Amino acid sequence: MRNRAFYALGLLVVLIAGGFIWRLHFLQIQQYDYYATREKNNYTRYVTEEPIRGRILDTKGRVLAYDQTAYNVAVVPALSKNATTTKENLFKLGAKAEDVEAAFENSKLYPFQPMVVIQDISESNRLKVLEVENHDPAIKLVLGSKRVYPYGQLGAFITGYVGMASKEDLQRDENLRPSSIVGKMAAEKVFDSYLRGQPGITEVLVDVTGRVVKEKLVSTPVKGYDVYLTVDMDLQKVAWDAVANEVGGVIAANPRDGSIYALVSKPSFDPNVFVKGIDSATWKEYEKNSSLVNRMTMSQIPPGSTFKVVTGLAGLYYHAITPDFTINDPGYLQLGSARVWNYRHRSWGKVDFEKGLAVSNNVYFGTVGLRTGIDKIYEVAKTMGLTDYPWIEYDAVSKGIIPNQQWKKEVVGEPWYPGDTVNTSIGQGYVAVSPMLMAQVYQQIINDGELYKFRFLKEVRDGKTVVFKAEPESRPQSTIYKNWFPVIRNGMEAGVDWGLLTGLKSSMYTAAGKSGTAETERANKYHKWLIAYANRNNPEIMVVSLRLYTTDTEPVKITKTVMEGYFRGKSAVR
Repeated sequence: MRNRAFYALGLLVVLIAGGFIWRLHFLQIQQYDYYATREKNNYTRYVTEEPIRGRILDTKGRVLAYDQTAYNVAVVPALSKNATTTKENLFKLGAKAEDVEAAFENSKLYPFQPMVVIQDISESNRLKVLEVENHDPAIKLVLGSKRVYPYGQLGAFITGYVGMASKEDLQRDENLRPSSIVGKMAAEKVFDSYLRGQPGITEVLVDVTGRVVKEKLVSTPVKGYDVYLTVDMDLQKVAWDAVANEVGGVIAANPRDGSIYALVSKPSFDPNVFVKGIDSATWKEYEKNSSLVNRMTMSQIPPGSTFKVVTGLAGLYYHAITPDFTINDPGYLQLGSARVWNYRHRSWGKVDFEKGLAVSNNVYFGTVGLRTGIDKIYEVAKTMGLTDYPWIEYDAVSKGIIPNQQWKKEVVGEPWYPGDTVNTSIGQGYVAVSPMLMAQVYQQIINDGELYKFRFLKEVRDGKTVVFKAEPESRPQSTIYKNWFPVIRNGMEAGVDWGLLTGLKSSMYTAAGKSGTAETERANKYHKWLIAYANRNNPEIMVVSLRLYTTDTEPVKITKTVMEGYFRGKSAVR
């Protein structure tokens, strides 16, 4: 009996010992990689070093944005002995409270990553930082870079600007870190993936107390690519000067491939002020003047008579009229007890389609609109893209609003009246579009319905090597109307030959165009439009000019100046 119990006890001991041995083998051998990796993650941190951002250049190689060496103040919260003291030291150096708090918050995920809180510190203040470093190891003077925009306001809506990655940026792109510099607007944002480059990585080994034991360089930073744009800064300057101190702007582009040559919107802003962090006074001024709003891509305003090409196209396509359709114009269109007048109450006598466009006759196109009907006008406008966002390589754009019976019922809560149809037909009332959307419409008129994507990108280079060359993109947006586009173009040509736009004539080109005047909420203030192209037989430039809240005439002078500037520059190259 005793022997049996002894053997049973011995067997139990052997089994237990075997279990321990097997478990030890499992932990040490089979699970080695798992625990080794876990230990490494617990005590290894990775610190990134921002690369030099690529340059932005115009079509002739002039630099619009580049990185310049600068000294920055950074904080490594994990090295702080007292967070409150470190924050106070940073405030004394000039750091903003929101930047400091963001740095400490982001350090929870990246404890040993230096978080920049002051950019481009002055030489006199560098000594102060070095003094603070002596007793607060969390604060560092680091060599970095700052973005420079040599053309300032002139190129602001082309280049945009950069800034530290926001919370939204970090959520959108897992490759970003709180220390990352990213594009916030325009080319800097749209082409950020080319410009950004690759950060350098350093592996930092720390002990359980958080003390840095060892550092190992994993990879060095890789500079971003250079981005060349289609913009010509010579023409940009011509357009800028032509707009002068007006509120408004200019778009100049190649209608045959969508390349944008110039983009001006005023008031503008200086992108350099965002490099170090914009001060409250400048921000208030920009906010007051809507200086950060690109009026050529984001405005939702009535297009006035420039919309008559859409109304006319609808009438022709749906056979509500023919090009020979004629009215006897008394100077107004009677709608019950109300009258819709021509500009300056002028009577034009007998008016057909060509004359209607050439002299921008409200009575004619109001009549065409009533004969055609709002639903068909809406369909043509929709087909040409006016109810959508413009097809463009840009980040800040707005949709168009083209009203119809359903829209008015849902938005305004009222029924549709014949007066609404007339107002829409002449680009007034509830119609609200951006100049870029109207540029898209006229580009289709030039190209018999083919639409080219408006673009800024010419090519991407790594040094002298071209790594990507942009090609035109197009689609048959409104080719179903191609039989009627020549009729529209004839009316636009007549406008320059003997109509309202004779001031656009020049010995340097042959042009066609359409002007527009839209009423606004301000008494005796109007939005003045002009959309034109040259040359007639081989269009190579189209110009959209806009003057907002003005009492003056259509921007014929602006458009002519830009067109002559383009052809003058072209001759100079030859």
